[in-house]
Amino acid sequence: MNQDPAHALLPYLPLLIVVVLMFRRTRRPRIIRPERLWIMPSIVILAIGFYVYGAIKIGPPLHPLDWAVILGTAAVGAALGAVRAHLVRLRRHPDTGAIEATLSAWGLIIILAWIAGRMLLKNSGWVNVNAQFGLYNEASMALALALVVAQAVVLTHRCQAVRTEYKPSSDSLPGSTV
Repeated sequence: MNQDPAHALLPYLPLLIVVVLMFRRTRRPRIIRPERLWIMPSIVILAIGFYVYGAIKIGPPLHPLDWAVILGTAAVGAALGAVRAHLVRLRRHPDTGAIEATLSAWGLIIILAWIAGRMLLKNSGWVNVNAQFGLYNEASMALALALVVAQAVVLTHRCQAVRTEYKPSSDSLPGSTV
């Protein structure tokens, strides 16, 4: 048996890379375009649609308790997505008028807790994570889809509110006198 500590930590390397990249993203604002927030949920819906098609054709049938678990994780995902969207700091750039979004550390913590929970569940032996189709995968996808959709919806509404709150000063309009 290999007792090398680096070998034992190797499975956690992707998580460490994700943490570093996400932490860097929380440090600086980025331009957010509300009219494009529908793109990521559409991609996720398409990808999950392919999975669902395969699950219906090949996978085991779902029981009522399985559906309850899937709907429950979808509800948790929607709640997490809404909370994460409310934790994004939005502001209107004074010069360009573009909406800038800065991710908060709490939003990062939510994602890290989700990843850690998946890793814990995967390593616990409670679910068959090696199955191509099954409750673990379906519940994970329901949570991810609901999180992405809820976050996009809430961010779109928040961006609209930021746009309506922003009123350019009248002294910057052409022809105005002070």
